[in-house]
Amino acid sequence: MKLQHLEYVIAIAQAGSITGAAKKLYQAQPNISIALKELEAQLGIQIFWRTPNGMILTPEGEEFFLRAKKIVSEVHALESEFIDKTESTVSFKVATTRSSYVTAGVGYWINQMNKEGKKYSVHFLETNTHQVIEDAGSGKADIGVIRVPSGQTELYAQQLASKNLTEQVLMEFPMRILMGRNHPLAQYDDVPFEELKKYPEILHGDEDVNLFRKTFINPEYEADSSDKVIYVYDRGSKITMLENVENSYMWVSPVPISNFDDGKMVLKKSSYACIPNRDLIIFKKNSANDKLIKSCIKALGDFTNKVMHFPDSE
Repeated sequence: MKLQHLEYVIAIAQAGSITGAAKKLYQAQPNISIALKELEAQLGIQIFWRTPNGMILTPEGEEFFLRAKKIVSEVHALESEFIDKTESTVSFKVATTRSSYVTAGVGYWINQMNKEGKKYSVHFLETNTHQVIEDAGSGKADIGVIRVPSGQTELYAQQLASKNLTEQVLMEFPMRILMGRNHPLAQYDDVPFEELKKYPEILHGDEDVNLFRKTFINPEYEADSSDKVIYVYDRGSKITMLENVENSYMWVSPVPISNFDDGKMVLKKSSYACIPNRDLIIFKKNSANDKLIKSCIKALGDFTNKVMHFPDSE
């Protein structure tokens, strides 16, 4: 039995299919199928039921999955803590929820390393909050950035503590509206929510839309508040769509001022967005004094303070 076999089982269980696991692990599907059959034969158990709705863990498979997950997590944690990182090359992994300013902030940090003449290997992953916490907790990521409603900070703090993670506030803000400078609602300093329904709303396709709206914008967000909705599955494509679909808009966090250099876009306030959101930097408690982590945190903080765009607050 190899560690890779355990990772295959974990990925299949989480994705619900061998195809999904292969995509997540960047592996060929036949390789995973063969490895799973060999593992089941070696152990003498059936780990998954093959059903029309996907791969489902058997009772024995559920027990194996839980133990495999714990083992893989501990191995990655050991790798993160004890593998020697040479002075000449910086190796660092960042996991974050989707946010253009965090992406730009990491770029700002990399530019600082360029000026210092450092060699580096930086891995940057955009995913969901749950996966960021998992990656930071298991050691797959050196640092993570998650977005939580301020009112749920304590709940997340308990979850982070259970994974030996600590957090530091990067920024707190209500969601804003990004739209073209010539959008009919761009005339407002405070965009009336009832007017938004008339215009196309751009949303990320793999999010639970109603959950996102009620969690991060307004707990009373109306499910049918938009007559025209465009679902996009790539963050870069959302901006392209926003630029090309006439009078469209989308809810965003504050974004870098550089995004407005061409004068095409404006970021507007809407009092309807009443939930304060909090972006948290998370990392292992025993890594608090790590030079790279401290350097990355400082760069993200400096970037946020210096080059972010905030419409006037109340």
